[in-house]
Amino acid sequence: MGITEQILADHSVRKDKEGIAWFKAEDLARLGIHDRLFTVMQTVQHTLRLRKAHQVVESHGCTDRWSVQDAH
Repeated sequence: MGITEQILADHSVRKDKEGIAWFKAEDLARLGIHDRLFTVMQTVQHTLRLRKAHQVVESHGCTDRWSVQDAH
């Protein structure tokens, strides 16, 4: 399973009622992903854009976390 698939699977389990799940370095470690936090964010963001997915990646200016959000 690729990084984006791992993130999306975790997002589907942890997302809140607005469809948002935040990811920190601890979450990536829990998923067995050892790349840097924002490297993973860029990978996921790029992959979702290429797929024209119904999720988006946002950091909202945070430097210690980013989120995957269901796009409405």
